[in-house]
Amino acid sequence: MRITGVMVQYYKACWRELWFFANGINMDYESEDIAIGRLIHEKSYSRERKNINLGEVSFDFVKHGKENIIFEVKKSSRLEEPVRWQLYYYLWYAKKLGKKLKGMLVYPKEKKREIVELTPEIEEELERIREEIPKIVSLPAPPRPEKKPYCRRCTYYELCWV
Repeated sequence: MRITGVMVQYYKACWRELWFFANGINMDYESEDIAIGRLIHEKSYSRERKNINLGEVSFDFVKHGKENIIFEVKKSSRLEEPVRWQLYYYLWYAKKLGKKLKGMLVYPKEKKREIVELTPEIEEELERIREEIPKIVSLPAPPRPEKKPYCRRCTYYELCWV
């Protein structure tokens, strides 16, 4: 099974959202929040070549220099921990392909940046996550909803709570 960075993010944020996404149940991708995120992605770092594919993963862009850095641009830090794991996954995946990279999370609206690096503990956790994701997405029905602080802004909110 192909596991994407978004799937790792959803694994950390909400297993139900992961299940919906992986099973092709897509909600309102034209919502205002998603449109704003898309605009921020397009307008931020406009000189960079974006949507870089590396094997099975795709990330926002890479800066080459003394250190090669994968950049992920996000609308807000509301999902900071799940997004961090998305970027960890990209770094882990690159490492498996023999590429040594660092990561940078960028929140242009908040004027905030964070450097992200792998540790042996994170790599171990990613191995476990890669084993767990196929189990979750192959369930016959989505996992039960769990109330989280960001539920009301989720595109799947109505499937879970209405």
